[in-house]
Amino acid sequence: MNKIGIFYGTETGMTEAMAQVMYRVLGDDIASEPVNVNQAKVSELLQYKVLILGAPSYGVGELPGRTTGSQDGNWEEFLFRLDDSDLSGKRVALFGLGNQQKYYDRFNIMIALPVP
Repeated sequence: MNKIGIFYGTETGMTEAMAQVMYRVLGDDIASEPVNVNQAKVSELLQYKVLILGAPSYGVGELPGRTTGSQDGNWEEFLFRLDDSDLSGKRVALFGLGNQQKYYDRFNIMIALPVP
């Protein structure tokens, strides 16, 4: 798959909204429509060579999921399914949303990592 895959986890809809903005800016020729990880299959994610992954933040370093109060699941539930997956050669960009007043020193971090 030559397009960029955009996957996100969300609780209030803000991470989904940001994923949709990225999709609109990149355009349908470059990116596929964003997918919520609580509905995604590992095979869907693995078909992309380039990924943009987004998550909401919870306090200091908590992974969003059922243990943090998610009703429908989030990254916590999806990541364990990736355990045996080969991500080598993929390019991954991460974005996170958070509370800019309460967690101003960790707000909205974006990192791009090539996976060895």
